[in-house]
Amino acid sequence: MEILILGVVALPLLTSIFLKISGKFLNELLTNFITINAALLSVGLSSFMFGYIFLEKFEPLKFELFEWYPSPQIIIEFYLDGLSGVMMVLISGLSLIIQLFSTSYMSKDEKYTKYFEYFNFFVFSMLLLVLSGNFLVMFFGWELVGLSSYLLISFWYEKKSAAKAGNKAFILNRIGDFGFLIGLMMILNHFQTFNFIAIFNSSLISQPKNLDLIILFLLLGAFGKSAQFPLFSWLPDAMEGPTPASALIHAATMVTAGVFMLVRISPMLQFSEIGSLVIIGFGLFTALIAAFAAINQADIKKILAYSTISQLGFMFIAIGAGAYVAAIFHLVTHAFFKALLFLGAGAVIHEMHHEQNIHKMGGLRKKMPITSAMMGIGTLAISGIPPLAGFWSKDEILASVFSKGGIYYGFWALSLLAAFMTAFYMGRHWLLIFIKETKNDLDNVHEAPKNMTRPLIILGIFTIFIGFINTPFFHGLEKVLEETLHHVEVTHLPEGLTLAILAILSIGAGFTGLALAYLIYIFDIISYFKLRIPFLSEIKNLSTNVIYINDFGNAVFVKGLKSASRRIAVNIEGMTIDGLANGISNYFLKSSTRMSYAQTGLVRSYVVYFGLFTLILIFIFLISPGVLA
Repeated sequence: MEILILGVVALPLLTSIFLKISGKFLNELLTNFITINAALLSVGLSSFMFGYIFLEKFEPLKFELFEWYPSPQIIIEFYLDGLSGVMMVLISGLSLIIQLFSTSYMSKDEKYTKYFEYFNFFVFSMLLLVLSGNFLVMFFGWELVGLSSYLLISFWYEKKSAAKAGNKAFILNRIGDFGFLIGLMMILNHFQTFNFIAIFNSSLISQPKNLDLIILFLLLGAFGKSAQFPLFSWLPDAMEGPTPASALIHAATMVTAGVFMLVRISPMLQFSEIGSLVIIGFGLFTALIAAFAAINQADIKKILAYSTISQLGFMFIAIGAGAYVAAIFHLVTHAFFKALLFLGAGAVIHEMHHEQNIHKMGGLRKKMPITSAMMGIGTLAISGIPPLAGFWSKDEILASVFSKGGIYYGFWALSLLAAFMTAFYMGRHWLLIFIKETKNDLDNVHEAPKNMTRPLIILGIFTIFIGFINTPFFHGLEKVLEETLHHVEVTHLPEGLTLAILAILSIGAGFTGLALAYLIYIFDIISYFKLRIPFLSEIKNLSTNVIYINDFGNAVFVKGLKSASRRIAVNIEGMTIDGLANGISNYFLKSSTRMSYAQTGLVRSYVVYFGLFTLILIFIFLISPGVLA
């Protein structure tokens, strides 16, 4: 049975290899047949494996492929438990839905088969990461996810902006991966193994003295993959890739890798107070910064990109508060409503002839009723409106943070502010696209094809009902993760009246944000009452330019480093390294030139030199100690 884990991982890889080899001979119909059936088989196999461990009460399955090195023990192995099982089903299921959408969205593209080749390679990389049995295999998947995301982001590399976006994503992720690699080396040095179970069992008995440092280096890797401050600027630029690829990257795959990794190492992480505070601090700051940045963006996909960064911040807030179940719960619900929003945005872009500026849209509800309704469901879900999925998971995060008490009351209040901002900018997003009247000609705009709307409807249904897997009345996901988090201290929800009041405040933040968006962008309350908001233009500029963080980073780390490297090349290398080398060579050149004067070519001159040097040697011999004594 365990060998089927390898089948789940290998199936997308084999599909990708087959498309690579035979791509030249395949038309769109054959490509669809191969990739969709492979995805269906992957979903079936993943569901079967999840059902199997469900019947075994989520007792982990292990599969060792081969031993690479005996001491320290390095094994290529796979591990399936409740945590990896949830991720496995999520990745394979969403990849199938997104591929169905892609068959219509990518139709007529010159590199149609190449797209599905990269897509399946991405899915393989992510499955390798989540089904890994040790840190080394996880690192292999970690790096391959970075590579495959680069291929998808820069898929239309003929566009200079797409090529730059791919490079930026790859480079910024390498910064995080460098920290992750250092953390792995420190783990191997202390534990003499990469195996999760051995490391976690050892950590429960005694923690390494440098545990905080290990956690911080691993965190750097998580910040890169999950686009947390300061390594988040690659994610909005990643919108240059095909929209279905954006849905894949932003929903259940690459950006959730950091969240998955931190929950996986929770048996170690729970002992690092510094690590937990850093996680919740950076997560909260990222959630607020990204939410503020999304408020005044005009690109339909970039708004969703900043939304993703903000929602990932919520997951980090949950992990920092010890609410690991809430973090994975929000990961699951976010996967569905964010995939729904991205694919809905893709349908709009497709019908608007690749126009992405929301100010050039408006009034599309009548033209695209299904897309409008499904994106409306996604908007309500991410805004935390009950009983949709986003409400249950976001409310659990907020309530869990509140239950920690002390300084966490402040974290809760700021998290509630981020939730309010989320509802506001997502309400603006939907209203400007579908409700606000426009003067633009929309006669050529129609509802998206059925191959696009059907995946939207499926995701819409999941967005409505998936939240019920883990409510205060039914702890389904908590039971799935019980074995994984058996030795981990998990923060739980408060009880009774406190939980009810917190839920009301959370719902109130969502409704208030949506209502304010309606009043400002549809009713136009500012113009109606002739309100004057001080520093409004400055605030808008700060939002549009992400508080100039990207400009600062570009000035310091790009232009600054370029300038510094030029100065080093001129001053240090030119004057010292090159100067020293040139000085030595010039010295030998001049000395050899002077010595060449003695080379006259006359025999009598050489006889004289020979005689002189013979006399010198005799003189040295005579004055040597003991010769004339």
